[in-house]
Amino acid sequence: MTKTTVSRVFAGVALVATLGFTHKTAIENQTLCAGFLPENNLKIPVGLFTAGGITERQFNDVLDRIEKIYKDDVQRAGDTLKINRLWNDPTVNASAQRSGNTQVLNMYGGLARHQATTIEGFALVACHEFGHHNGGAPKISGWMGSWATNEGGADYYATLKCLRRFFAEDDNAAILKDLDLDPVASSACEAQFPNEQDRLLCLRSSLAGQSVANLFQALRKEATAPNFGTPDKREVSRMNDQHPETQCRLDTYFAGMLCVAKESETLSNTDYKQGSCYAPRDAAGARPRCWFYPGRN
Repeated sequence: MTKTTVSRVFAGVALVATLGFTHKTAIENQTLCAGFLPENNLKIPVGLFTAGGITERQFNDVLDRIEKIYKDDVQRAGDTLKINRLWNDPTVNASAQRSGNTQVLNMYGGLARHQATTIEGFALVACHEFGHHNGGAPKISGWMGSWATNEGGADYYATLKCLRRFFAEDDNAAILKDLDLDPVASSACEAQFPNEQDRLLCLRSSLAGQSVANLFQALRKEATAPNFGTPDKREVSRMNDQHPETQCRLDTYFAGMLCVAKESETLSNTDYKQGSCYAPRDAAGARPRCWFYPGRN
């Protein structure tokens, strides 16, 4: 091999190494461009009067609790949790990204100020974004999103694991006492959970699911309201990694809150069955087939 040839070989190796590093960096800093909601141009600035939404204090209280209950877990996994509290940003959305070993949640004030957003609903949004980092399989396919749990999976994680832990710190009996709860959700929670505390967590999660489903309906300008009693009957023939339709997303929250797997049961990045409910073993609580296809983790 000549001296010139050797130089070319080393130059090629260096180029491959550089491209490999750039590729890795692109993956680690990849933002979930679609966000929690489909892309939209709605802006709700600070001070704009709306009938509903949550206050800045409630916004921060929710995010404080997410940080408190998950900070140590994230550190044990070798990562750092960073929540960008963008209260002054009018964007009606939320997103997640990974930067090196940092799990980033971008939480916007515009979404918090939307009239459909409740404390429960905002907590679900935060749990969904956290779920992109920690929700296990199924992952978004392709190198651009291989670190992230897909959209339906993050929805499922929100009620299967995160909200149960989040709401466990509240007096749920007192919060739910005088509320008009959905009868379908109430009956399902009662049938699934004989333990009162588990049942109350299930019911509180139903409020969260309905809040964000109403938000989807408003932004998509849909005439038909999402309802726990009208599940999406469609079945996909391959995994849908993107945002499912409104009713399908509500069905996913419903499934997560009805699953009898414990909050403490860990999930797997490769086996969707671990720590969750799945067909045909479980009569209730499995990921809905309107987005989930069991042929791919």
